Amino acid sequence: MLVAAIEAPSGVVLEFLVLFGVILLGPIVFSRLGLPGLIGLLIGGFAIGPHGLSLIAAGNHTVPELGHVGLLYLMFVAGLELDLRVLSDYRRAAVALGLLAFAVPFGLGLCIGTALGWSLPATCLLGALFSSHTLITYPTLRDAGLGGNPAVAAAVGATVPTDVLALGVLAVVAGTQTGSGSAAMVLLEIAIGLAVLVVVGLLVLPRAVDALLRQWGADGAARYLVILVALLFMAMLAEVFGIEGIVGAFFAGLALNRLVPNEGPSMERVEFFGTAIFVPVFLVSIGLLLDPSVMFTRETLELAGLVCAGALGGKGIACWLAGSLLRFDWPDRAAMFALTVPQAAATLAVTLIGFEIGLFGTSLVNAVLVLILVSIVVAALLAQKVVQWVPVKAEHKAPLGERVLVVTGSTGPSDAAVRAATLLTRPDGGHGDVVITRMTGEARPDATVVRHIEKRVFRQGFDGRVRTDADALAQVVAKAVLAAEPSLVIVDDPTYDASPGRVPVVVVQGAGRGTDATRTIADGDGGDGIAAEVARRLAKGESKPIRLRRRSDGPAGGAETRPPEQAVAPTDAGVS
Repeated sequence: MLVAAIEAPSGVVLEFLVLFGVILLGPIVFSRLGLPGLIGLLIGGFAIGPHGLSLIAAGNHTVPELGHVGLLYLMFVAGLELDLRVLSDYRRAAVALGLLAFAVPFGLGLCIGTALGWSLPATCLLGALFSSHTLITYPTLRDAGLGGNPAVAAAVGATVPTDVLALGVLAVVAGTQTGSGSAAMVLLEIAIGLAVLVVVGLLVLPRAVDALLRQWGADGAARYLVILVALLFMAMLAEVFGIEGIVGAFFAGLALNRLVPNEGPSMERVEFFGTAIFVPVFLVSIGLLLDPSVMFTRETLELAGLVCAGALGGKGIACWLAGSLLRFDWPDRAAMFALTVPQAAATLAVTLIGFEIGLFGTSLVNAVLVLILVSIVVAALLAQKVVQWVPVKAEHKAPLGERVLVVTGSTGPSDAAVRAATLLTRPDGGHGDVVITRMTGEARPDATVVRHIEKRVFRQGFDGRVRTDADALAQVVAKAVLAAEPSLVIVDDPTYDASPGRVPVVVVQGAGRGTDATRTIADGDGGDGIAAEVARRLAKGESKPIRLRRRSDGPAGGAETRPPEQAVAPTDAGVS
């Protein structure tokens, strides 16, 4: 009777078991074979899919829909981790590469479609299919320390114009073919949608998320959920206007770029769920689509050859032209190619919609799956080589607010000190830590006390960690400069008057109004400039004028900021 009651496993539990089994084992096995781990996710998806072992049957919606969220997540993280300072410095490169990465493959698509005798709408859709790209290999280059490389920043920034233009072509063709509106009306809808995304994403969303993070910031789960809701809201908003959700997801990443510092605790949660779940599920979901019985027929392979030549060749030509125009050397051009050649997100959207409206046949759909597989494999292999070819800049001068350390006494930081840290880190998208000092032999602060301090810190809009250190305040500062190498130290003690060397220190001298609110100690030739920048940021946050005055009797090489009015107010007001 017991044996008769045993049934073969099935259902959602089995699907998730094999799905996460592939996510766990696929990269490990292929890495030991000397191949990129993401290839293991693609092949693993095929193995468990309807054309493999059929552990996840055809018509399954759970994995593909979760994979779609992973696709949105991938674009969101790309915008979130984008170094806006580097992109601002190289915006010309991003625009140039973006336009070329769209125009060249699109032109090749028009040539191939015309040669095959396709209709004009189908030919335009084929060009749009070639011109888009997905930043699948970006985590590989980012983790290798190349996120700030100008060529990498340009390629990431180029994602916006290429995908927006490609999806714009898709929206126009689909709208005119389905009778949902004229080309002019569809273009107007897209233009309005992009304007709404810019306004909401860059003006409204950051303020709303900042307010929510201040309210619930001490709760790690709530903090992550606020970020996730912002991502899904922007994706939904894009789809309302007929724009693919990945564009909205990318705008969401840009909107929260400075609110979620790259090395802060919030980013750790975002990267953890992305690396462990969402992005791997997306790659496995692509593997589910692979069908060797159709993909390896002569008709499909011939069409796949043309598709691969058009898409990969177009991206290669575009990267080479952009590299020549921008004077990038060949390793940098290879980096741009490794980032712009993977076809997945918008490519799938264009292909499936083209199939649904009758412009594409089954052979092209499977040829595109070959393109997706080939492009991802080529990009993954090339990305590993690029990591070896492109040198990581040995010297990196950290921006003033990149890594801020707040050192305070046993009672915790004052609101003035945390407020100053927030105002100084936000312009650089930085993060920081709070160190509560105590004398040797003094009892560690109670957990509830530390928790209360964390809540107060997060309400000020500061994304960081709170820890304790048993040592004198001056010794903690000295150790932190040697070990953590912060870009700036804020000391919440008006008696502190020591120079830590090349790291500037802002001393909070009080919360009341007056001329002694803060004092900046900065050695070297740039001391005055650093003090002036500190004064400027604090003044901008408080919307009050701050005068900078050099003190002749101050610390050696130091400069002092003496605002006529309170530079750092002990309030929970928003950050400008």
